[in-house]
Amino acid sequence: MSLQETHSSWLVVGANDPPPDLSRENAAFERERERLVRDHLGKIALIHEDQVAGVFANVDDALLEGYRRFGMARLIFREITASDEPEFISHVDINHPSCRRLD
Repeated sequence: MSLQETHSSWLVVGANDPPPDLSRENAAFERERERLVRDHLGKIALIHEDQVAGVFANVDDALLEGYRRFGMARLIFREITASDEPEFISHVDINHPSCRRLD
């Protein structure tokens, strides 16, 4: 795999771009969620394409193993929880270009 091929799979998200489509990776995680929660609750899942590639105690270990196995490829890391918790946003910059006033 050439360096150019590897870089073409990287996500580059601008300030006003929509969130990336992670449906493929989310589907892989959801297929395995029951087993992961039962056996590895609170740990980190390494997801590459359509597979949960491993479970690790922390993101650093998952990142190192991901680079070792897949190179500079798209890797997703998710904490293993029984259900998805809503994201908490502590501060919003209302002057940011992606925010607009609702009148």
